[in-house]
Amino acid sequence: MSRLLIAHRAGNDLDKLAEAFAFGVDYAEADVWLYRKRLEVRHDKTAGPLPFLWERWSLRPGWNKRLVLSEVIRAASGHGKLYLDLKGDEERLPATLTSELKLIGVKDVAFSSPVWWYLDRLAPDFPESQLFYTLSNLERLVQFRPRLAKREISAVAINSEIVTKDVIEDLRDAGVEDITTWGIEDREAAQAVFASGVNGITSKNLDLLSELRGEG
Repeated sequence: MSRLLIAHRAGNDLDKLAEAFAFGVDYAEADVWLYRKRLEVRHDKTAGPLPFLWERWSLRPGWNKRLVLSEVIRAASGHGKLYLDLKGDEERLPATLTSELKLIGVKDVAFSSPVWWYLDRLAPDFPESQLFYTLSNLERLVQFRPRLAKREISAVAINSEIVTKDVIEDLRDAGVEDITTWGIEDREAAQAVFASGVNGITSKNLDLLSELRGEG
């Protein structure tokens, strides 16, 4: 089973995107939100009516120019593939994303999201794309088991904190072909999750991803 090497958040910055592709990753991850009818690429959250973007330990102005998906797609074209991690809970996000990708002519792209119905809606329009259903914790894994029982899920992204050999074996037994995990920033952690049966990692450590690519 081939390894999938994904550059964490590399698509959120055009300079990092170019660097990631130069390191030979399979995908560059980009976090996509639908905000005021635009597909923005950022990890930060909006602050309601307040003009700020925030993450757990940071706050930045929200009035500066924001990166949009079309810019990221143009920058990636001819250089590598995108792994679009879909955020929020916006009813129109799947339809807006489908329209934009088809307008630009993008086909070779992967999607992930903890909002499972996003992926359900994208599936008919992107039959060749991998849809990675995100499992953030054990509670979400339990909630996902009815879907696994139908043996219709081919890919998941699972938090490294809940990766065990038994969990991965259960996913494989349910017919899941590609299993990626995030939060992997050193060789020891990578070796541990690969040993458990995971075949893909998402990491900010481009040197690690390059080394793993060189090992085949």
